[in-house]
Amino acid sequence: MQFGKTDNPSSIDFSLPKDHPDTKEVLAKKKANAKFQVYVGCAKWNKTDLKNFYPKGTKDELHYYATQFNSIELNATFYKSPSKDQVQKWKEKVSKDFKFFPKIPNTISHFKRLTDVDTITNEFCDAVVLFEENLGMSFLQMHDNFKPKDIGVLEKFLKAFPKEVPLAVELRNEEW
Repeated sequence: MQFGKTDNPSSIDFSLPKDHPDTKEVLAKKKANAKFQVYVGCAKWNKTDLKNFYPKGTKDELHYYATQFNSIELNATFYKSPSKDQVQKWKEKVSKDFKFFPKIPNTISHFKRLTDVDTITNEFCDAVVLFEENLGMSFLQMHDNFKPKDIGVLEKFLKAFPKEVPLAVELRNEEW
């Protein structure tokens, strides 16, 4: 199966599983009057991927993008960990309400498969925390061959991951 594609969608059971027993407890801790916020954005802001999105003559793509959307997936960090200077430059181009959702670099997730990555993980986190109020959820997208048998490696990584950086995990293998 190519991830996300199927020849016969009618053969797929799209029903939702029952809630985990802890779900009610977790949701009960959420304040009923807490502000609900939705973030909408793309994975990239460059002209090549967003054909005809930018007005002619747009010189600063991120600045314009941030006037149309309130977030970015920040796919660029998947391919190269940002420097602290780069994070500062990106942050200066957006409003205080804009959120960056940076991907953990593929060096960590795909090439090293979460093993012996403390130094590069900390370097990534030291940079993205500089987004400050603009930092949304960072996320770890695992290779589609990362299976439930690898759960111990993931648990070790998550325990060591800096707590000041919010993190979600995307497990792509269908065995999960």
